[in-house]
Amino acid sequence: MCEPITVMTVMSVASTVYSAQQQRAQGRYKKGVADYNARVSENEAQEVRSAGVEAENIQRRKTAELLSKQKAQIGASGIELSSGSALQLQEDTTTLGEADALRIRSNFEAKALSLETGADLTRGQGEFAKSAGAKKALGTVLGGGAKFADTGVADKWFKPDSVGSVSQSVFASPKKSGIAGIPAFT
Repeated sequence: MCEPITVMTVMSVASTVYSAQQQRAQGRYKKGVADYNARVSENEAQEVRSAGVEAENIQRRKTAELLSKQKAQIGASGIELSSGSALQLQEDTTTLGEADALRIRSNFEAKALSLETGADLTRGQGEFAKSAGAKKALGTVLGGGAKFADTGVADKWFKPDSVGSVSQSVFASPKKSGIAGIPAFT
């Protein structure tokens, strides 16, 4: 039958290993969640870009419709469309309409970039969580090893006179050899 201290030590080691595995698994899980959330943000960014293109095209269509109405109203009143104030009005409408379309594109692009930046940050947090889990696991194992050493069980297994231990006599004061006063160890 095993000694009680040995059974307790084995249980302690098993508990330490299990705890370390759980910490590592938790870090991997958090990274997986972060990767998923990052992909969701990237998909949202793509949807925002698509909506931006659609809104930009709608604005251009509205500008074209407004320009057509202006031409119809100006033409119905008998004013020539290709010169003067009528031409200036058409150019201003086109310029302002295009500026609105580009502003819409810019706003949607800024929103998409914000989502992509959030995705990158989320991925970084996932990497950090995975790394932190691994470091916690290592700390748990090292802490468990320190507890194991403190239980006194290690003293029963490893003694100073065990095979492989270094004897104090090796580091005794050197004796002079006969060769140019070079110290010799015995």
